[in-house]
Amino acid sequence: MKPRPVTLAPALGCAAALLVLGTPAPAAAHGDTIHFAVGGTQSDGHVRAVAAWDNDDDPVDEPVAGTLTATGRDGRTLGPWQLVAVEGEKAAYTTREALPPGSWKVVVHSGFPDLGHGEGTVDVAARGEAGPAPAATARPATRSAPSGDTAAPQKKASSSRTGLAVGAGAAAVVLAAVGGVLLFRAWRSRNGRAASA
Repeated sequence: MKPRPVTLAPALGCAAALLVLGTPAPAAAHGDTIHFAVGGTQSDGHVRAVAAWDNDDDPVDEPVAGTLTATGRDGRTLGPWQLVAVEGEKAAYTTREALPPGSWKVVVHSGFPDLGHGEGTVDVAARGEAGPAPAATARPATRSAPSGDTAAPQKKASSSRTGLAVGAGAAAVVLAAVGGVLLFRAWRSRNGRAASA
């Protein structure tokens, strides 16, 4: 009985595809959108916005490119103003421009490192007056802050992605091992035929 030739192309092709496509980039763990918690103003009218990743609420460590726009109760709109990092504070941003006294609906958008959005209402006191406690929206209007029960699914989603990456890596290792065994068998059968000839 003649030994069958072993075709390794499909197995090696699958292994190569898994090695190239199987593992996600580390940044994918954070997701692909940012939310801004828009808070109260400092005494000089500068609004603060804190950037965090939507999927896991980790602070955004990279520089953020974004704008802030404010609309007063009378319909007057200021901005868009460029966001600048608050020195010494992680993921906190403000603008060079200050809001005048009044109540303002503030909207923040970012385009880098990913798309982001946040809204909040701030009250700016006239200079010399004691301002009210800062009003803040912890999240964009379309999303509520996670509490004990809703935070758990976010953690599970993140760990399931990690499990998927580990599973893909394990499958790549298994396919590589199968490919090695097939190569060894092919080599041995060719050497065995050469020795008997």
